[in-house]
Amino acid sequence: MKTKEAGNPLGKLTNTTRLLMLYAVFLLSVTSISAYSEIVPPNIFEFTRDYYNVFGEPLLSAYVIGESEFESGERSRIAIQLVNEGQINGFETEKMPDESNESRDAKTELKMEYDVTTAINICGTLENKNAAPIRIFSGLQHVGFLRSGEISQPLEFEIEIFRNATSGVYELVLNLTYQYQYKVAVEGYPDQEFDYWYVTRNQTLPIHIKVEPGAVFEADGNASSRLLAGREGVLYIVYRNVGSVVAEDAVASIDVVDPFSTTDDQAFLGVLYPGDSYEAKYWIEVDSDALPKTYGIETEVRYTDRHGDTRISDMMNAPVKVVEPIPLRERIGLTGYSVAIAVIAMITGVSGLYIYKKRGKTDVR
Repeated sequence: MKTKEAGNPLGKLTNTTRLLMLYAVFLLSVTSISAYSEIVPPNIFEFTRDYYNVFGEPLLSAYVIGESEFESGERSRIAIQLVNEGQINGFETEKMPDESNESRDAKTELKMEYDVTTAINICGTLENKNAAPIRIFSGLQHVGFLRSGEISQPLEFEIEIFRNATSGVYELVLNLTYQYQYKVAVEGYPDQEFDYWYVTRNQTLPIHIKVEPGAVFEADGNASSRLLAGREGVLYIVYRNVGSVVAEDAVASIDVVDPFSTTDDQAFLGVLYPGDSYEAKYWIEVDSDALPKTYGIETEVRYTDRHGDTRISDMMNAPVKVVEPIPLRERIGLTGYSVAIAVIAMITGVSGLYIYKKRGKTDVR
């Protein structure tokens, strides 16, 4: 493919222009890199002299650094580094230089041909193509360039593990796009010009993430939690760690709505190992117009995980039964009936004792 442009095309650069480009790139990257490692000129290849072909290309690999194990429900960042393992596979001579100027051009070309393993304009996105229970929030990440043997700065992607994720190893895909110099030609010494041909490549690399279940809680209302309408009573809730990891500094809390109210909405549970349970109690006031039935009170547990991070459990629902208080007239009626029986029994007992004593006196006479 050849294209012609008026004047000096971008694909053909004189030594002076090339030096200016090198200096500009140096200022931008604060590293001594060649211009063709950051700036991709249009593909123009129209020289008749091409001395060498160097065979090779970049080969990128990726690995996770730092934390690669996460708990269900956790939101965190995953850091990925790239390494360029591209190698030169060989080279061939297409044309031998005929005189000294061509030799100088050939020498420059051969040196530049070895940049075939440098990946430039590297961009990457982390994708979930396998329906893993993972949400990815970060978009496109830019790396820049990597020569063969170089390691990139970490690419950071924000992810969240679904709360209902089961334990296991899940695969995400790192989709990479980059370019590399496929061909270069030089001629015109001492005022050398350069032709380039760049190729765009895509690589997809697997990224594996291990998911461990977090502390999972169940909340059960105690049968003794029978609250009376119009009164204050104690609500008992039993919290149980049914997960596979320990929950430290666990604190339970309740969220009450009508017909309940409270100022005592938290309970310290302490350390709950897998299988442990703890009964918490809360003082609850019930409205006087509350209907007698079973209600649900929302509750959750805040705890510290194995990384020292604060986690919050799923919202749970604890049942609580509200019963109608015994009416005053019924309480009075029940009390009056009992008192009447007691009085009758007392009168009967006293009367019997009096008759017994009186008969005893008569017999003596």
